[in-house]
Amino acid sequence: MSRTAGADRSNPNADPNPNADPNPNAGTSGNTVTDTEAAPGPAPAGAGLAEAFAPLVVTDGEAARFTGRVDAGTLGFLHVGTVRGPARTTLALDASTVSGGHLLLGVLSDGRARLVPGGRDVLPVGEGEPRGALRPSDLFVLDGSGPYAFHAYEGFRLHLVRIPCGSLAVPGERIRDLVRRDLPLRGPVAPLLAPLLRTLAEHASGYSARTALHLAGNVAELVAALAVEAGDSGARPARRREREQLTRRLRAHIDESLWDRGLSPVTVAAAHHVSIRHLHKLFSEHDSTVGRWIQHRRLEEARRELARPGRTDTGVAVVAGRWGFASAAHFSRSFRTAYGMSPSDWRDSRVRPTG
Repeated sequence: MSRTAGADRSNPNADPNPNADPNPNAGTSGNTVTDTEAAPGPAPAGAGLAEAFAPLVVTDGEAARFTGRVDAGTLGFLHVGTVRGPARTTLALDASTVSGGHLLLGVLSDGRARLVPGGRDVLPVGEGEPRGALRPSDLFVLDGSGPYAFHAYEGFRLHLVRIPCGSLAVPGERIRDLVRRDLPLRGPVAPLLAPLLRTLAEHASGYSARTALHLAGNVAELVAALAVEAGDSGARPARRREREQLTRRLRAHIDESLWDRGLSPVTVAAAHHVSIRHLHKLFSEHDSTVGRWIQHRRLEEARRELARPGRTDTGVAVVAGRWGFASAAHFSRSFRTAYGMSPSDWRDSRVRPTG
């Protein structure tokens, strides 16, 4: 028996727009706390977590009710949450209903558990160490398209962080390499990221908006490092290395020409004496297009400029023109889509004193 926590679709006052922004306070920090009771009907335990991540199905052992606690909120452009629960709890996360590409990060602080894609093939404790077994301080990264099942063998405390893929300055191929890694994650980067995620999830509401955005950016950089680490973990054939070297040269050329509004696939191909077809193929191997990569890099550089300390007079239109955007309106729309807030909100939160 299971309980499902999510939006009440029978409520006539519910938001009719399924694509509405689930986080109207993006760019701030805050949290909600939900304690559960043994009440009939949908378990309220996952309500806060469901709003931040995805519909949450909870099964609490033979009692068939969730008697734990959920703390959920935002930290800059991140969604964070902590779930505490008893032994024999199952959390079934199906994040496929959340719009936009994202990753789900998790750190187990207490207890023993197992993470299973699709909730299948659960092995009872005592039959050895099954694949996906988690112990305290273990870190995992999941493809946000889900579904996944978290099975707790003991009383547990689990920290979750949802991060948009658009905030990671790495190609899609690197992200796919990351989510294919065996769980829990090992290597030199994971021990740096796991304690940071745990601390941020537990204290998200204690940070100012400016500090929250800085910390969210630090998380994005470490997740990007995890993705690069995953992509570099195996040897590549010589031909693959040659193609990647050419791709790096193409990207370097793009970085040097971001200011140029005339920058396009045609000009990039001509500068490196390759066909436009070959150029598009190189970028498609990294789950991108030339146009999307140009816009991504322009947004990244514009975001950095807007966040420079002491630059409260930095005009959005000036920055948009400096980094090759056709108009301030186009820049603002693209920025909000990528980072969940307007360029002016990002600038103000980064450069104003917190008082």
